[in-house]
Amino acid sequence: MNKTILSMALLLLCLVSCKKEKLDMKEDKRTVTEQRANSNVRVINLSGFNQVVANGDSLTNFVVRNPRGTDWYKYPGTSYFPKDGRLTKIWTIPQDIFDVSEKANLHFAGRYYLGSGLNMDLDIEVKNSYDQPTDYYLMPTPYMKDQPEVVSVPRAVTTSSKPDHFKIRIVNLTGAIKNPAFGPTGAQENLVGALSLAYADGTLVDSKTSNISVATKASDYVEVPYGTYQFKVLLQDGRQIPAKGSELHEYGLLDPPTSTIPESYSRVTNLPYCPIHSYQPGGVYTILIAPQQFDYIANEIGETVWMYQNSFQVITDVSPAVNQTYYRVQGANAFGTQKIGFRVNGKELARAVSFGESSAYLNQVHGNATIEALSEGGEVLAHAEQVFRPNQNYTLWLYPDENNKPKLLVLANDLSGTLALPAEDDATFNHTQKRFFGFNRYLNLSIGNPYITFTTNNGQSIIPAKTNVQPGIPILDQPYVSTVMLSKAYEIMSYRSQPNVVPGIWAKDIPVLQSKDFIARPDLYLKAGRKLPEQEAGIYTIALIGKSGDGVPTAEKARMIIVKHNK
Repeated sequence: MNKTILSMALLLLCLVSCKKEKLDMKEDKRTVTEQRANSNVRVINLSGFNQVVANGDSLTNFVVRNPRGTDWYKYPGTSYFPKDGRLTKIWTIPQDIFDVSEKANLHFAGRYYLGSGLNMDLDIEVKNSYDQPTDYYLMPTPYMKDQPEVVSVPRAVTTSSKPDHFKIRIVNLTGAIKNPAFGPTGAQENLVGALSLAYADGTLVDSKTSNISVATKASDYVEVPYGTYQFKVLLQDGRQIPAKGSELHEYGLLDPPTSTIPESYSRVTNLPYCPIHSYQPGGVYTILIAPQQFDYIANEIGETVWMYQNSFQVITDVSPAVNQTYYRVQGANAFGTQKIGFRVNGKELARAVSFGESSAYLNQVHGNATIEALSEGGEVLAHAEQVFRPNQNYTLWLYPDENNKPKLLVLANDLSGTLALPAEDDATFNHTQKRFFGFNRYLNLSIGNPYITFTTNNGQSIIPAKTNVQPGIPILDQPYVSTVMLSKAYEIMSYRSQPNVVPGIWAKDIPVLQSKDFIARPDLYLKAGRKLPEQEAGIYTIALIGKSGDGVPTAEKARMIIVKHNK
């Protein structure tokens, strides 16, 4: 019996030991599957080259397709460019391209279906250095003056000395445009000269990034607190340099005399395209200003013609890690006419915030926190406990309850520019990422207005509908309304509604907001001799504050305020 059991045990052990492991066969969907170490050299391709040969070896496919053919997009990948076998706009050269002396001979080519008339060729030698990373800019010299075919610019790879900051600089590679365009609205303007980096309202970022000439080429890097910014680039006379966008066809169009987005062949929006971008802790960024190709509307039937104009783009020099440490927080006074202060875990966030105003942001380490709102004399008016999560943006609203007692409302602001699209069959969501957008959130923080419905002109509903908004109760389901940046002038109105009556009765005592009220600093346009656009891009909260009723002092009467959350 024992021998039988032993024999069965040995047989079972053999079967188990001989059983082969079943491997799941999964498709590798990575674009780049080969492990190649990168050098410290990048090529910034501004000339439209699509092919490259390194040390006599072709790295791209040299395939040319008929752009009107059915297979116009089918470019075979290569080992170095596996996606479509064509040179990209920004190419970090792999280490194995360089010889033992850390040099490489590169031949760049442009090969196009229309034939040799558009073909281009360029030979350069590049050198890799562990001490000084370098970018080689291939300039569009067929369309511009004042720049050589190749410009080398050193770049930084060390992160900010402050862990909650990022580094940024500007590189001025502008030049006069050959054969400038002449459109229906006039001649193309000349955007050449010393350049300065500014925030969205035109305030200069730093003296180190101001008045950078073409001869200087690159400014020093400066350190800026992480966050969501809409940086702008200004000439000395205040004119804005445009950027080129791709999310909408219109953002690749330019009005030649003003470098703003055109509305039609004869009308302009007066709005330059400047993307909103998230700059994360530890990131290093370059804002490059150089000629890029745009289109302009040539006639009343919408036909377009291409042109080159100096414009800017954001280039990431060092990609940041995921922010798992810091959040940003500000305070806003919707309580009353006395000035308010705010503290987070005993640390001063802001002091003397006036009624209807918000403070600057403070970067903090995530976790549990005690938040306090203080009177001018330092008395604690309200406090709350809150869990703050990393990589989030918060506003602390101090507002009155129905008994005029101070209360704190903590709201997270979505600065991502991401909108969810309809769900797919597998329950996942598609998303669209916007870079030039207006997001509006609506709050009711007033006394005497139990239900408020926010509308556009003449009581027209806002989609998603912002109806019957109650005091101190924020809308959490689809809280933001996306504004089309190319829309015409509009108004925001307040209606006193009821659960079964929408929009209700127009609150004539509450001033109407105009779309131009979203422009943070009109002088940014007017001093440069421009006209005001109808609105500005940004992420906003529109809050109804104050009191409605008889005998309310003028300073405390209900009104809508605008708080802009990006800088």
